[in-house]
Parts: sequence; C-alpha cells; structure tokens
Amino acid sequence: MLFRKGITVIDIGTDSIKGVKFKRKRGTLFVDRIGSKSLPYESIEDGYIVDEAAVGNRLNELADELGCRSSKIITTIPNNNLVIRNMELPYIEDEKKMAEALKWESEDHLPYPVESAVQDFKILSRENGRAQILLVAAKSDLIDNIMNVFERAYLTPTVINIQPMALISLVEYQNHIENTVAIVDIGNSGTRVVIGNNHNIYLFRNIDIGGFEFTRIIMEEDNLSYIEAENIKKKNGLPEIEGGIESFELAIEQIALTGLGQSHMLISQARSLADQIGRSLDYYEMKFKSPVDRIYVTGGGAKLAGLINVIRQEIGRELFLLDPFLNIGYRKGIALTKEEFAIAVGLGVSEVLEDEG
Repeated sequence: MLFRKGITVIDIGTDSIKGVKFKRKRGTLFVDRIGSKSLPYESIEDGYIVDEAAVGNRLNELADELGCRSSKIITTIPNNNLVIRNMELPYIEDEKKMAEALKWESEDHLPYPVESAVQDFKILSRENGRAQILLVAAKSDLIDNIMNVFERAYLTPTVINIQPMALISLVEYQNHIENTVAIVDIGNSGTRVVIGNNHNIYLFRNIDIGGFEFTRIIMEEDNLSYIEAENIKKKNGLPEIEGGIESFELAIEQIALTGLGQSHMLISQARSLADQIGRSLDYYEMKFKSPVDRIYVTGGGAKLAGLINVIRQEIGRELFLLDPFLNIGYRKGIALTKEEFAIAVGLGVSEVLEDEG
C-alpha cells in the first residue's frame, strides 16, 4: 500500500529545498514532518543544479531531519525546459506503440531534439479512433542532473511528477474545482501560470519574473549583497498603495513622478508581472471561449508585501490565496508556511489521487 511506510515529497527550488513526510491517519492525508533548507546563492541556475555537492549536502541534512530513509520518495522537476502540450493522435491500444508514435509526432512541439527528451503522456479521451493526449516532456540531462543530487544524499526517488499537475491535484483534493481554475505560483526564479481542471491542463506558462527580480533591483540600486537585499525586501515589501482603482492609479503616477528610483522600479516590475498574468488569462479565455472560475495565488514570492494587491488591481480580478494544508491533518507544533509548500503538498496529494483512482 502507498502509505505502509509513508511517503516523502522533496521539492528542490531555486533558493531552498522543501520536504514533507506524509502518513495516512484515520483515512486522511496527514503531515508527519515538514522542513526546509536554504540553498547557497546561485547554486541553481535556469533550472539546473550547478553546485551538486552543496545541494546534495543540504538534501542529505533535510532527509535526516525528516527521517525519510525508508519512505517512498517523490520529487519534481523544475519548470524550466518543461513542455506541456495537448495533442491529438490516432489511438493505438498497445501503450508502448502509442508512446513510440507520440515520440515522433511530438518533434515539432519541442524546443530541443526529441532524442534528448524524456516524455510521458496521459490519454484524456478517445473517440472515433482518435485520442486526445496531454504530453509532458523534459530534457533528459535535466533529469540526470536531479538524480545525481539525490544519489549524493543516498536517496532514490520512485516518482518524478510535474509541478503544474501537483498544483491542479491540490485544488482538486480540496474540492475547489467546479469548472476551470488558474493557479499563479510565484517562485523565486519565476512565476508559473497553470490553467486547468481535474481533466486537463489547458495552459501552462512560465513568466521570468519571480521573487529574485525584486531582490535584484534592491541589490543593484543600493549595492547590496543578495542576503542584505533579501532582508530589506522581506522587511519593507512594495510601497503601500491603498484604495480603489482610481486612487491606485494616482498613487502609481505619483511614484513614477519621483523618478526611476527603487520604489518606482519595484512597482514597475510588479505591474509587468501582473500584465503577463493577465495576458495568460485573456489568452485562455479567448482560445477556449470559457471563463476561468477562480484564480489562486501561491509560492514563496507571494509573501512579498503589497505584490498581490498590485496584481489584483492591475488585472481587475479577485484572487484567492491557496492554503495547501486545507483538509489535511498535521502533527501538533509543526510550523506551516503555506505559500512555500503548495507544490510539495500537491505532489503528495497527486499520489493519493492516483492511488485511489
């Protein structure tokens, strides 16, 4: 059974590693232990682990704290270079032959040679001899890079899932999916927009603006180190902008008039992020002629004070914070930082849904 010895999820992000050890308790998912380890600055770049020794050491420390050596290990791959596409092919009953046909049909959909890709797929529907397929692909050297780090920590992942599916599974587990939802995951290195339901992922987009872009502005403007700029960002957040749309626009104009200082640049970056999120929502609704039912926001970058308010005002839509621990039990005394653990909890939930299915 899935939870005989428990499962442990490891999410290696750009600036930290998050881990959650799950048990099954009274028929529900239960968080037994939770932890995170910060990573050295620039140890991960463009989704690749460039300092395998440092990341492997932190992962080893986290595994010891979680006590997960005998658990089933689940992890994920970074969204950089991840490809998700909806495709239609003639249906082939033999799964191996279907995978082979998909491999060559997907060649035009990948930004890198098909020979260097690792692919998986899910059949969404079959009708009139045709199959609607959700294709997922990543570069094989990226998978090797991740597995090397786990090997250094004496761990062997048995499941590698994708972050967009984990986020959709989390919302599904919480019974929040009625129609189509959007999940905006603001990480350190970028922001992911996932639009889907419990049947399909219709849109997945990477935006190159994440928490680090705000830190970088402070680093360059004040000539500070990464740690110093991070501390200032967390303490001050974005300049406060109160009121409705009219007062919001007036405040933006007043900030802009002060010149290209730090406040203006931070707000400008936040508005650029909001604009790209809005464009993603508009593109989906135009293409599929269907509205997004709800928009959830999560990720460590969402903790930046004032950012969600700017996004809400810019796109003119209601936003809901995603609580990954809703309907999930946890051990008394565990400190839960909700924004940072959505993917990790979602990966665990994905396994539960798969097991129950």
